[in-house]
Amino acid sequence: MNLLKLIEGMAGRRIAVLGDLICDRFIYGEVSRISPEAPVPVMRMVGEEVLTGGAANVAHNIIALGAKADILGIVGDDGNGRLLAEKIHGFGGNVGGILTIAGRLTTVKTRMVAQTQQLLRVDSEVTDPIDTRAEDSLLASLKLAAHDCGVLVLSDYDKGVLTPRLAKEAIAIFRELGKPVICDPKPANIPHFHGVSLITPNRQEALLATGINRIEPDSMEKAGRLLQEAVGCEAVAITAGADGIHLVTKDGYEHIRAEPVEVYDVVGAGDTVCAAMALALAAGSDYVEAARIANFAAAIVVGKLGLATVSAQELHARVNAK
Repeated sequence: MNLLKLIEGMAGRRIAVLGDLICDRFIYGEVSRISPEAPVPVMRMVGEEVLTGGAANVAHNIIALGAKADILGIVGDDGNGRLLAEKIHGFGGNVGGILTIAGRLTTVKTRMVAQTQQLLRVDSEVTDPIDTRAEDSLLASLKLAAHDCGVLVLSDYDKGVLTPRLAKEAIAIFRELGKPVICDPKPANIPHFHGVSLITPNRQEALLATGINRIEPDSMEKAGRLLQEAVGCEAVAITAGADGIHLVTKDGYEHIRAEPVEVYDVVGAGDTVCAAMALALAAGSDYVEAARIANFAAAIVVGKLGLATVSAQELHARVNAK
């Protein structure tokens, strides 16, 4: 399929995104001295920004690319949870599947950044698995969304949402409808996602999950094959930053080299890859075409500082320029 036509075909598609919702808070400042109290920098705060992370960032990328996203996950009954839901609604996400759980903290990652250098990250979270009642509620919402959504994305940040039961039943809902399921898993949770169509770990996660500790020319292909066997999936797309995407399918292996960029900030790039591949598959692409589209999208997003998204216009222009 022509990649430009594929991008045009992604417009208006609907994707379900189930997983860990994260509130990403950035506190910006300037450092000019060391504290007299301890050998640490003193940062003078000059600004603050709150962005949507985790599964919400996947959804934001989907919507930025001209499509629609039904978002399913949990927030706490707190100010950060309400702010996160407002942010998601603000970028056009369907928040009907977001469950508020009393007594649970919304996951917040607070980063202190001075002169573009991250000094410290403070996490506020509860990572205990959600209970059966929460699982039932999310599954009920997912069943309603499944008929209108072409692909399911499972966004796993190991914050307690994607329990073994929820993952298994969510995969079954979409697979029974003949629809693809994409998962971006944490290594320890990979066994929970057996039966998905595609997984998209980064290089470090793939090596950790497979126990490969010596990097050789065929290490990524080996890791992909081991993961493919372990998960029973059709394809594995290993994101490798400046080294591009290593794609393993039942038909073979392909190394899709990264596009050149002037700035290289990988924050959120995995979410962009996941979103772009989901939309490409929903538009009828094969895995190779989806990975190529995702590689172009990743090149755009890593050329921007911090959490960022890619528009359909940017993607179309980048592909057209090749």
